[in-house]
Amino acid sequence: MECTKCHRILNKDQFSYKNIEKKIYYLHCDKCREKIMNNKEKKQFEKEQYNFVKKTNIIECECGRKYIAFRDYHILRHNNSKTHIAKISNI
Repeated sequence: MECTKCHRILNKDQFSYKNIEKKIYYLHCDKCREKIMNNKEKKQFEKEQYNFVKKTNIIECECGRKYIAFRDYHILRHNNSKTHIAKISNI
């Protein structure tokens, strides 16, 4: 499996189960998860940063919808949605 944090390909025994019953593994290896757990302040800072970006990137569209766009992809996805096209064509 590949760790999504360090991007190394490791054996499954270096990953812990997220859900033992369903046999779902964590995406980060145990070493990376340990580093994250030891650095709680950084994790808290990342959460605050995420929430700040989430609050500041709210877009109000002409069609009347409000949505959060982290990337240009989110804007394109909304502009190509059925509800947006239907409301814009009625205007």
